[in-house]
Amino acid sequence: MKKQLSQTAKVILILLLLALVIGGTNYLILAYGPPPPSQRCHRIHVQVLAEPAPVQSQGGGATEEAGSAVGTGGGAPATSAGEMPKLFTPDELARRAGFGLASNADPAHWAASLGAGWYLDWAVQYRPQAPLPQHWQTIRLFPGGCVYPSLAAIRWAAFHNRGQVWIIGNEPDNIWQDDVTPEVYARVYHDLYLLIKKTDPSASIAVGGVSVVTPLRLAYLDRVLATYRELYGEAMPADWWTVHGYVLREARGSWGVEIPPGFSENQGAMHGIEDHGRLDLFEAQIVAFRGWMAANGYRDKPLALTEFGILLGPDTGYTPKMAAQYLRQTVSWLETATDEKFGYPADENRLVQRWAWFSLEDRFFPTSDLINDESDMLTVVGQAFREVVLSTIK
Repeated sequence: MKKQLSQTAKVILILLLLALVIGGTNYLILAYGPPPPSQRCHRIHVQVLAEPAPVQSQGGGATEEAGSAVGTGGGAPATSAGEMPKLFTPDELARRAGFGLASNADPAHWAASLGAGWYLDWAVQYRPQAPLPQHWQTIRLFPGGCVYPSLAAIRWAAFHNRGQVWIIGNEPDNIWQDDVTPEVYARVYHDLYLLIKKTDPSASIAVGGVSVVTPLRLAYLDRVLATYRELYGEAMPADWWTVHGYVLREARGSWGVEIPPGFSENQGAMHGIEDHGRLDLFEAQIVAFRGWMAANGYRDKPLALTEFGILLGPDTGYTPKMAAQYLRQTVSWLETATDEKFGYPADENRLVQRWAWFSLEDRFFPTSDLINDESDMLTVVGQAFREVVLSTIK
């Protein structure tokens, strides 16, 4: 009897080994192997963002230092009495409020100081993520269809970080960023959507945000949807839509966001420097995008504003103090803006479900910096962020 059991056990073991060798090797690699290497992708354009020439100050404080800090260290602003307020606990972090991370700063530390419940860093993180602050993965695209990281690395990260949100591309419409035509985006999106969902069915896939909301950019997205339907015979699936909320010029050879790849126009929305911080134009873009979503069958999908803020600096009349006021005004509107015709029904018809300020700290665009990581302090903009979060969780 014992001999028979021993032989049965051997047969079972052999069958298991054969199953692993034939069909389960990939699982072993995913479960126990390191992140796979990624290929190099190359960009055609290398400029970060075309900026306008310096102009005279718009009055009052253009000489104020970008990123000037307030507070006394420890990652949170001091009170008027110089006392350090307590940090936000994980339960107190505002789920809607987030930030972009463009430096090596510690997101958990600064989320606790600011009250932010999520962040993105325009990259794929391989390490398992803590529940809060929630990290959103971003796959970067390149002209011709190259993606970073590699498909194998993306699959590895999806396997080890289940239930995350994956943004496919960052400003694919912008030649200074991911710079792909609508047709290339549709094909790459399709392949990545299937790859991630097959690896982790609980993952949420988000469409990469266009840099601005204008007729040209919406035409770019129209071509994405049309190409997807033509190639695959169905509407493009999406768990989230994302968008950026900047007010920038569309013109070849000018400051701003140029013309989308694959378009022959020479100019689109001809916003001026003075328009960059206009609240009415910011609001109109969000309303227009939500209307476009509803018209294309995506009203029942949540929308994340993954970048907004003041990119221009003191040379063009924009200061941190002005950026702080802009943050207060825009977030106040984002937290309350609704529409019965095209708002998100599952969120009381709010237009936007998540928002992320640009940025925590960025050496190219420091006017809107929330922190000074070197001195471990919030800036005046970071103080405003903390204040609006406190007002929303009361």
